Amino acid sequence: MKEKKNEWSVALSIVTTAATFLLITILIIMPYMVQQNSIAQVQNNSNISSSSSTITTNNTINTKNTPNSISLFLAKGYVNGKIAFFIATDASDNQTAASITKNPGFKVNFAPALALSLESTRQQGYEFINGVRGEGSFGFQLPVASALPGDKNYTPLVQLNFVKWNSNSSSFTSTVTVRELKSVDEIMAAQKNGELTIAKTNIVINSPAVVR
Repeated sequence: MKEKKNEWSVALSIVTTAATFLLITILIIMPYMVQQNSIAQVQNNSNISSSSSTITTNNTINTKNTPNSISLFLAKGYVNGKIAFFIATDASDNQTAASITKNPGFKVNFAPALALSLESTRQQGYEFINGVRGEGSFGFQLPVASALPGDKNYTPLVQLNFVKWNSNSSSFTSTVTVRELKSVDEIMAAQKNGELTIAKTNIVINSPAVVR
């Protein structure tokens, strides 16, 4: 009888020890499991947010499924004869910033310090104020920029130049053929021929290119 009692005591001791070990193991592993689960959820949410940002064909960048979603207007222009897309976020001139704001539907920031940037940090942009009718800011042809990402002289800072076709009665030239120009080289050649006039400004726009 005494031997059976001892056997029961030993068995109970083993069970108690095993249960204690199991409880300690659970207490140690549980925080780690909770942490891993939280990390997995954050990564999953991040993947969902990343996949929801897309460039659509209606010239906007949409982030529809993110908590704070906006649509960014993509402005079109020519670079070296090809269509390119840009986003304007800041302008050194307050009137220019307000004017650009009317088009994209979100506020373009007034950033006067952009005008203090070195000219070597800017590329040149050309906006037509007459000539061939089109989708430009003044109702004429698309603007022209000088570089895209990957080009040696690319920068998101664009210095604004206004381009005006000269009239045929101008003393600069006897014949002017108004046409759509799609590169800086074409603009410079037309200026050299006396066909147009370029008015350089100190207005600088932060307008990074969007590469599809």
